[in-house]
Amino acid sequence: MTTLPLVQRYPGTAALPRVPLAELPTPVTAHPELAASLGGARLLVKRDDACAEPYGGNKVRKLEFLLGAALAEERRALVTFGAYGSNHALATALYGTRAGLDVHVVLAPQPHTGYLEANLGALVATGARVHVVDGFEATLRRAAVLKGELAARDGVEPAIVPFGGTCAVSAAGFVNAGLELAAQIATAQFPQPVAVYVPLGSMGTGAGIALGLAAAGVRSRVVGVRVVPAEVTPPDLLDRVVDEAVAHLRAADPAFPALARADLALEIREGFLGGGYAVPTPPARDAIALAARAGIALDTTYTGKAFAALAADGARGGLEGRSVLFWDTYNSRPLDRMPATPTHAWPEELRYALTVAGRLAADHDGEE
Repeated sequence: MTTLPLVQRYPGTAALPRVPLAELPTPVTAHPELAASLGGARLLVKRDDACAEPYGGNKVRKLEFLLGAALAEERRALVTFGAYGSNHALATALYGTRAGLDVHVVLAPQPHTGYLEANLGALVATGARVHVVDGFEATLRRAAVLKGELAARDGVEPAIVPFGGTCAVSAAGFVNAGLELAAQIATAQFPQPVAVYVPLGSMGTGAGIALGLAAAGVRSRVVGVRVVPAEVTPPDLLDRVVDEAVAHLRAADPAFPALARADLALEIREGFLGGGYAVPTPPARDAIALAARAGIALDTTYTGKAFAALAADGARGGLEGRSVLFWDTYNSRPLDRMPATPTHAWPEELRYALTVAGRLAADHDGEE
């Protein structure tokens, strides 16, 4: 088994429960063919999109520690949340059920996307129990009910995993990822990038990477491109995510540095969200087409918007001759290779969710 850079540097963190899921370290690929389209930037891509089988993406690193903690605490069930097409919900259902947990997923509305129906079909096929509600606040109410019901049934409370899997426990996954990137830089596999671009949703991925790089003394700036409205994940939430992550890691190994948000080269990049969560934008569509020329598959909800920010910076001339890294958080494993339940066999409430998603997409048609 590969020893994690986090454990190599801070041995006390070996005590953090973990279920190995990812094939680490993930490679970094160079794409000189895109330099002319990115203002002369030297593009590197961190390939978390293919970090695991049968499903990759950034949620896998978090789930290693989330599932490890749930099993160590002898939980029998797990409850998590997401939007209809949530990659986090699918990854949690897939790997959580494989770990023997009774997984419950509470889903809230989002506009229809190209991947939504495929994600839902794969989600149902995992055997997880899906609960559809009508909005963000309703997810919290349903979770409270489920928590009581499952605790009464099992004699132990279920593990509650927040939106996007971001919490103190899961932070270790992306702090390790930042240290992993630092180790790859140190072995001269590629030059130190001036900036690392990553989608910023529930904020755990960007915060973890920035913490890992800071702990390793790497000065690359982490550009977290907002893909979720600020009212859902306000800027001050980032302070709390960082503080809780550091406290958790220092409890495991006091040698981990007492970093705070102000110590990190991490910025929240605004201006690429567009009409809202999961609403496609023209810059994102252009970015997806550009990345496809290098064989990189992106999506309109997360990675397309983050790559659009990188492309915009390149077009302004600020990246010429400099190395930049794009952290690919999207799953690139083909969903058609995973079991999927056809639409007609879905629970009625989930079939109705497709209708809601279609209406929301139509409402946003003029907002791109």
